[in-house]
Amino acid sequence: MEQAAYGARAVEDWMSQHSAEIGWRPLSGGHSGAFDLGPDSSHAAVLQHVDDEWCLQLDTAKGRSLPVLGPVDSPLEVLLDALMFAIYMRATAEVDRADRTASAQLSLLLRRLAEATNDARYGGRASLLLAGHAVKDDHPVEARSRAEDAIRLFGIARDLTAQETARTVLADLPRLMSRQER
Repeated sequence: MEQAAYGARAVEDWMSQHSAEIGWRPLSGGHSGAFDLGPDSSHAAVLQHVDDEWCLQLDTAKGRSLPVLGPVDSPLEVLLDALMFAIYMRATAEVDRADRTASAQLSLLLRRLAEATNDARYGGRASLLLAGHAVKDDHPVEARSRAEDAIRLFGIARDLTAQETARTVLADLPRLMSRQER
């Protein structure tokens, strides 16, 4: 139990230290906190400590999910990776919905977390998701900038496969943008 309390404390301390940059606010009643998804957002991302496990409650247009991120005594780096993976997966799952708001908000949250942890791999993933949103919103300059950022970040992460995917997206932007005009 001591190790669980230490693990929970380490996560809470990290979240508090980075609260401004990641949009974190602790909730009353114990080991939980919410991420800011934007003003007047109808979606939620809440990190919870439930039965000696960390869970991420996600409320989006797709409904509620509660992925388990790992035991409460997990090392901080492991928990942060699991947190970013859960956010990435949900943002990806919602990118093609009619209401893409949650996907865009989660993509921005993923980018903030990636920046706070210096994780270029998740930063690249967030940039590629945001490039996709920019294409769908008919913002070619932003789409190009996001795709270029993804290429750079995947290069830093030495993820050559993802970097090549981002290069393909960048090369296909004119075609993707013309499809949006129809």
